[in-house]
Amino acid sequence: DLRGADLSCAYLNNANLRGANLCGANLTAAKITEEQLALAKTNWMTVRPNGKRGLL
Repeated sequence: DLRGADLSCAYLNNANLRGANLCGANLTAAKITEEQLALAKTNWMTVRPNGKRGLL
């Protein structure tokens, strides 16, 4: 459960994020693939690696 975690600049390549709760997490500049994000639970509060919030 990584809700609200500050994962900015984290290296998450090859991490198994299936079912991980990233709701509200800050993933700014994190090394993570779109496939990994698709497997994890996110919401509109999740900050994407590009620095933007939202589901898409």
